[in-house]
Amino acid sequence: MATTRSGDGWTVEVDDGVMVWEFLPGMELSAFGDEAYETFEELLGRERIHSMVTVVKLDDPFSPDVFEVWERSAQRADAAGIERWAVVAEGIKAISLRGKVDTGGLDVLTAEDRTDAVEWAGE
Repeated sequence: MATTRSGDGWTVEVDDGVMVWEFLPGMELSAFGDEAYETFEELLGRERIHSMVTVVKLDDPFSPDVFEVWERSAQRADAAGIERWAVVAEGIKAISLRGKVDTGGLDVLTAEDRTDAVEWAGE
C-alpha cells in the first residue's frame, strides 16, 4: 500500500520501496527545507526505501541554498541505505543539479521523463 503526503508546493509517494517527490512551480525554499525535509526524515524512519525519484518542476533556477538542501537530502538518503536517486528535470536543471551536489554513494540518473526514472528506480 502506497503512502502519500503533500505540502505547500510538493508531494511525495512511497510505493514498493521507491520514494517519488514532486516539487512544483512556485514552491518556496522554506517549504522545501523545513516541511518537505521533515517528511523525508519521517518516511526514512518508518518505510523500507531503496530508491528515490525527484521530479523538479520549479520555475526558478537553483540557488546555492537550494543546492545545500539537495545535498543534505542526498547524503541522508545514502546514510539511510537508499541506493538510487533519479532526478527528473528539463535539460540544464538536471545537469546543473548533478554537477553541483555531492551524492555520496548513490547511483544517480538524470532524466527528462518521469516514467523512465521511476522504472529505473524500481529495478
